[in-house]
Order: sequence, then structure tokens, then C-alpha cells
Amino acid sequence: MLFLQDAAKSLLASLSLMAKNVIRMARLSEVKVDQIVMEDRIRKTFDEDSIKELASSIERHGILQPITVQPRPDGTYTLLMGERRFIAAKRAGVDVVPVIVMDERLKPDETLEARLIENIHRENLDPMDEAEAYQQLADMGYNVSEVARRVGKPRYYVSKRLSLLRLHPKVREGVRHRTLTPGHAQALLRLELDQQLPLVEEIEAKNLSVKQTRERVREILGRRLSWRLLPIRLSLEEFRSLERVAPNGDVDALIRETITKLIQG
Repeated sequence: MLFLQDAAKSLLASLSLMAKNVIRMARLSEVKVDQIVMEDRIRKTFDEDSIKELASSIERHGILQPITVQPRPDGTYTLLMGERRFIAAKRAGVDVVPVIVMDERLKPDETLEARLIENIHRENLDPMDEAEAYQQLADMGYNVSEVARRVGKPRYYVSKRLSLLRLHPKVREGVRHRTLTPGHAQALLRLELDQQLPLVEEIEAKNLSVKQTRERVREILGRRLSWRLLPIRLSLEEFRSLERVAPNGDVDALIRETITKLIQG
């Protein structure tokens, strides 16, 4: 089922790419594996177990979804989409693979966008790979809002992912290999680069949570927490009752005033 889901996502990305600019010369074909060249990879890391599982599936059932390629002047093909399938097919010893050949040359941003869309919808995509891919789109002249629109993600999400690139290189590797979560990384961003590494060691040694990491960051910066957020759930009826007795209907002010009086006795 997982492979069928991945195939469906990849097919959607391929169809999106072909429909992008009205007409694209695309055709189904078969190509020898050794004629396909994998250039810049969006995904720097792959889960070895998932590759083995996919290779085993390919041995039994073949490749369910064609790999997308683009012809090169020397007669070989550049891999556009289907990195996992390509790697697994080689691992499975497959000589020939089904492909969608994009005969009309694509612009760099179109190629990157299609490859990114194929990858970002996989739950196990490495956060740093994702951030670096967004940065590549940004380097092509797109602002954060445009990048978010092109990949179908909220602007704040893309912005947070891009912020990971400001981390110390060793911290970025921790995020890449999932020894640190993006939540830990966001907390570390408040520190200078030379302050991040000692705290990373402490996070790993003491298994600090994201909340504990934020508190340690505040301690390092010498900024004690000056307030706490207290979530209070009121029914609509309770809120309306407070609104009627609150000065100017300001329920927030009434609650703060009441708490202050209780503290002061």
C-alpha cells in the first residue's frame, strides 16, 4: 500500500510538471539504468530499510510508476523525478526501467519544483533536504511567499524550514540525521553559533525536551521567563456572563484584575 501511495504522489507530480506550460512533449518509453544520470539530489539521505523494502518490491512486481527523465546531448538521460525508485531499481539489479521522457527541455526552476513537490509529500523527508530545496528556489529569485505558493505549503512553514540553514553546520547534521528535532533546532537559533554546540551535547546527554531546551536557551541568554501563558477554556454562556459584568465588556481585563486582587490579598 505504501508503494502505491508513493507511486500516486509521484504520478501527480509528473502530471503537474507536464501540464505546467500548456504543452510539453512527453512520452512513455524504457531506458537502460546505466543510461540514466542522477545529478544534484534533493534528498541527501535515504532510509536504508525503506530502500531495501522498495528494492524487494521491485524484484517481485517491477516498477509501478515510471521514472521521469530528460534527454541529454550525449544520448544519456538526466533523472528528474524518482530518486528512490532509481536507487532501488539499481539495488534490485534491474537493467531497464519504464520512464516518462520529457523531450522539451525544462527550465531549472520547473525541474526543481517538480522534484521538490514529489519529495515534500513524503513523511520521512529530511528537514534539511527540504530547507535546502526551498533555498534553491529562493536563489532563483522567488521570495518566501512565492516559494510557499509553488510548493503548496504555508508561508510560516517554509520560513521556519529556511531558518534551519542558519544553524551551526554540525547542528544541521544533527537535524538531518534526526538526532535533533526541528523544534530543538528552532530553540537553538536564538543562540550564537559557538553557543549552540555545547547545548546540543547537553540535549543529547540529558535527553532534554523542546520545552526544556527553550528554558536552557533563556538561561544562557540571561533572560528569565517573566510570564506564563495559562490556557482557560470558557463556555460561550460563561463568556457572555463575564462580558456583561466586565467594564466596557473587556473580559481579559476583568480576569487580569481579579487575579491581581487575589494575589495581593
